[in-house]
This record gives sequence, structure tokens and C-alpha cells, in this order.
Amino acid sequence: MRRIKIKNFGPIKAGFTENNGFFDVEKVTIFIGNQGTGKSSVAKLISTLTWLEKALYRGELTEKEVTNNHRFINNYCAYQGLKNYFQSNTEIEYQGDAYEFSYRGEKLTVLVNKISKQYLLPKIMYIPAERNFVSVVNQPDKLKGLPSPLLTFLAEYEKALEAIKENIQLPINNVEFEFDKLNKIANIRGEDYKIRLSEASSGFQSAVPLFLVSHFLTKSIGNDIDNSKSEVSLKDLRRIMEEVRKIVEDPNFLDEFKKTALEVVASKYRPARFINIVEEPEQNLYPKSQKEILFKLLEFANFNPENELLITTHSPYIISYLTLAIKSYNVQEKITQSNKQDDLNKKLAQIIPLPSVIHGRQVIIYELTENGSINKLPTFDGLPSDNNFLNQQLADSNELFDQLLEIEELCQ
Repeated sequence: MRRIKIKNFGPIKAGFTENNGFFDVEKVTIFIGNQGTGKSSVAKLISTLTWLEKALYRGELTEKEVTNNHRFINNYCAYQGLKNYFQSNTEIEYQGDAYEFSYRGEKLTVLVNKISKQYLLPKIMYIPAERNFVSVVNQPDKLKGLPSPLLTFLAEYEKALEAIKENIQLPINNVEFEFDKLNKIANIRGEDYKIRLSEASSGFQSAVPLFLVSHFLTKSIGNDIDNSKSEVSLKDLRRIMEEVRKIVEDPNFLDEFKKTALEVVASKYRPARFINIVEEPEQNLYPKSQKEILFKLLEFANFNPENELLITTHSPYIISYLTLAIKSYNVQEKITQSNKQDDLNKKLAQIIPLPSVIHGRQVIIYELTENGSINKLPTFDGLPSDNNFLNQQLADSNELFDQLLEIEELCQ
């Protein structure tokens, strides 16, 4: 399990006040809170540090390259638009599976994590809120000035399109996605209509790129799709060949150890898990569609035991449907002890797709506040508490309506 500590970084002040400031990144991690409280900032920082850990492990970067000349801020954090979030008293600590990073006194230090579990190379995807841009603009890669994360997402989106061999069923409104490779046209196909994605509703324009990229990368790592070209560049290939040559020609390596050593080399370049970081999956979507998208994202996270899903959200429906997925896991465990397993599983599957159920211990929700703190949302029997920022907004609306009724009565 990875964990991170953040203080005095952009809108975040005290940060997490428990556990010496460290908060865990679980299999499913959710950040909620008002605008400007730092949800995306935390997600982007986790993405950056996770990528740096991967780059160091693969040998793409050295510790000196990461720490010299403020490159951490000016190069790597600037990529995610975080450069101006740093202050003179910013503190960041990240404990990953392979490396530990510590930023204090405007200086970054890197240490090898010698006590962590075996490192599994991740494929990291940051899916930005601006993703609907790729649905409506013709040849968006030709435009200048686009944010770097959006360009990276666009590259994966184009790979996902090229990998399509037949129409793909979308989780919304029983429609399919169709891609005309010859003319490079994306279409939405219903029972009695077909329209271009660029002409579809804003919900489809936001959800389709999110779904296609998440689906593509999940299946790629599951070996259903050949993604080797996107993961191993010519530079990587040369590095692999050099490492293999050294192992094969080293007389000190016994034959029985060469296979293990070669497997370690291969693991540096073959992703073994998918870390999916999604901004606002609910964007432009009706509540029922939010449910279907969330359940698909959970299914993708469950596809591999080591996959992870990190979400920032403003939607109370996302938390509500996540609660359903957790409760369904609890119910499913009881079904396994019943003599009516088949019938009960069919009933359960009518409520939630069984591949989307998730254990409560694998889920954690953090609430970011306007005073710069990060709080872990409490649970009851493993289920997220109703006492959170998003539900409070609904309660406030009901309270305001009651006040209007009181005023109306005074008019009589």
C-alpha cells in the first residue's frame, strides 16, 4: 500500500492530521470536497510521484536527474500544472513500493524503499476533466497550447480507437460505439439511429473517451490486446538488450539464476497493473449513467488484483453507488453460505454487475475542506458515512426549502 503526506501545498494547509500526516492510497481511493479545496491537486501529485517511481525503477531517470536543479518542480510537477502550488514551507512525503520521496526545505530527496513488497510495474493513466475536448475537435493533436496531461490522454485515446475491431457496447443507454478507421470518424449507434460522437450529447462526449481508454488499458495489461508497441520504445528495447547481454555473458551468473534475472529485467518494461486516475467521472451525466460508468470503472479495477482506481468527484451519487458496490460484496459473502446461491446471485446481479462489487476494506474516501485539511470519511459496518460534504449540500437544500415554506405560511 502506498501512502503520502502533503502540507502547505496550494489550497492544502495542515493536510491529513492523523497518522503523522500520512494517508493511504487504497485499491479504490475517492477525493470529495468543494471547488478549490485541492482534490485534483492531490490526484495529480500522486500521479506524478507514482510515475517518477516507475521511471526510476525502469532506469529511465536517475536519482540525480530527479533531484537536481529543482527539476521535480520545474519539469515533473509543471507537467501537471502544479509548479505554482509550492511554497517555502511545503512538505511532501511519498512512500511507494520501490522508492520514497521527501520534499522539505525546497529540496527533494529520494531513497530506495528496502522494506516494501515486490514492485509491480504500473500503467498510469490520468484522465482529465477536459477529456470531452477530444470528442468534439477534429485533429486535436494539431492544436498548440493544450495541457500536457490532455495530450497524453489523447495519445492513449487514439491507441484505443486503433485497437477497435468491432463495435463496442457502451454502458450508457444500450448504445454502441462505432469507429470508422478509414475516415477516422467516431459514431454513436442506437437501435434506430447513428450520429457522430462530435454531435452527440455532452455526456457521451465526456464518457466515451473515459470508457474507451479505461477499457483499452485494462484489457491491454490483461493480454487481450497487444499493447507492446505503446510500452516498449526503441530506447527501451536497446536498454533491455543491453541488460540481457550483461546477464547472459556474465560468468558469475549460474544458469539456474539467469532465468530469474531475465524475468526481473522483463518486469521493468511489462506493466503488471493499471492505475486509473479519473477526474469527475460524473461529468455531464444523468445519475443513472453515473452509476453505469462507476460500475464499469470498478469492474476494470477488479480485473486485476493489483489494479487501482482513484477518483475526484463532486457527485453525491458516486458515493451512493459506491456504497451499493460495497454492500453488494457483503451480501455476496452471505450468499456463498446459502443453499440458494444461483437464485440469489441472479437477484444480486440485477442490482449491480457482480464484477463491480468491492470489499469495503479496499475503499477509502477523503474529504478535503476549505480550511486546507484532509479528513478520512468514517465508515459504519464498512459502508461510507452519510455525514459528508456532498450529502450535507443536499440536506442544506432541504433546509432552505423548509424555510421558504415557513415564509409562505407567514403570508397567509
